[in-house]
Amino acid sequence: MAKGHIIRLCAVMIACWGAGPALRADDSATDEGATRWPTGRPKASRNEIIVRFHPDSAPALRREIVQQNGCSTSRWCDPGQVQLVRLPAEQAPEQAVARFRTYQAVEYAEPDYLVRASFLPDDSFFAFQWNLGNIATGGIDMEAAWDIQQGDPNVIVAILDTGVAYEDFGRFVQAPDLAHTLFVPGYDFIDDDSHPNDDQGHGTHVCGTIAQSTNNGIGVAGVAFGCSIMPVKVLDAEGVGSHFELAQGIYFAIEHGATVINMSLGGPDDSQTLRAAVEEAHRRGVTFVCAAGNEFRDGSPTAYPAAYDDLCIAVGAVRYDMTRAPYSNVGSYVDVVAPGGDLSVDQNDDGYVDGILQQTFVGDPTEFAYWFLQGTSMATPHVAGLAALLASRGITDPNDVQEAIEATALDLGPPGWDEAYGWGLVDAAAAMAYFAAGAPTAP
Repeated sequence: MAKGHIIRLCAVMIACWGAGPALRADDSATDEGATRWPTGRPKASRNEIIVRFHPDSAPALRREIVQQNGCSTSRWCDPGQVQLVRLPAEQAPEQAVARFRTYQAVEYAEPDYLVRASFLPDDSFFAFQWNLGNIATGGIDMEAAWDIQQGDPNVIVAILDTGVAYEDFGRFVQAPDLAHTLFVPGYDFIDDDSHPNDDQGHGTHVCGTIAQSTNNGIGVAGVAFGCSIMPVKVLDAEGVGSHFELAQGIYFAIEHGATVINMSLGGPDDSQTLRAAVEEAHRRGVTFVCAAGNEFRDGSPTAYPAAYDDLCIAVGAVRYDMTRAPYSNVGSYVDVVAPGGDLSVDQNDDGYVDGILQQTFVGDPTEFAYWFLQGTSMATPHVAGLAALLASRGITDPNDVQEAIEATALDLGPPGWDEAYGWGLVDAAAAMAYFAAGAPTAP
């Protein structure tokens, strides 16, 4: 490995990353596919029902029936001649519907059923991807975002990491759940060849969060599964690389059409070589997304390249309960947070630790399973994937991408920006809607 400033991957555990129990391809989730409703969420409003009175019934009689049942009319839909009836706190909607149906003046009464985003992946372990779910429970609201955009193949995300299990070559094989992911040629700056295969497992997991093959009936989903991936290997089998190798990878990504660069890595040293490469990419319209680092217990030393604050989106990590993950760095350079997981808890009671689930390997690069990992490495690709979806809508300027992501983030911690959460937890659906016309208006 070239001498110089050292960079490392930003996942947590012995040997530099955190892994929870693995799920195998033949395991099954408790509920699957388009028939699944979010765990714990009612299928109809619990405090309102819909009532339609017969058109010839007197308005005074309608009001009397509503009031007799301790209810009130909260809203009207005049074209449909229906009204939304609010129930008292102690009244169950099922009982209220049954009671209203007994009145001759009532044409029908029914629950106010809920609907949800129309795109729901059929990946068998999607139920365990809390990180992609509702923002109220620690996710980034991907289902609503996917109704807006699922990714453009012409948008390329370069993953500068340990490589990706993207092909069958020599002793390496493609990860099964990357079989339908779109790849463009990359490069291996560790071994100096055109086959940036993963010999560590970290980069493959990161790749999955960005663009795992999705809606293919197996495994898990990725944020921007319609976009293309450029694997660029700048870290060795120990998860270590140098600023020189990272700079090489950045320039390669620039010259070969990358729109977004994901860097789930970092180190405590600044260098002119690294800054110059990042500056050039930013000048050329590439959005950088970088891990804020996992060294909170060591005093949160500044992490580079994330600390190039005017050039990168620096990403910290939160848990399922939307509190800062205990390892996640704090500092003046943190821009936003995304789900990074916490392997010490099971806050959503799904029977597994609250890590980020993707397919990768541990040890043998031909033996794949679905692993729960934790780290700002795991948080960062959520934001890189979102940046790719924004680019798929025509929002490609790095400053506009960063504005959309930061302005729509769910504020956590003290009001406004703070060192632990930045501007807050990224909200994919809100970010996608930020520039409602599709692309910002030129000044």
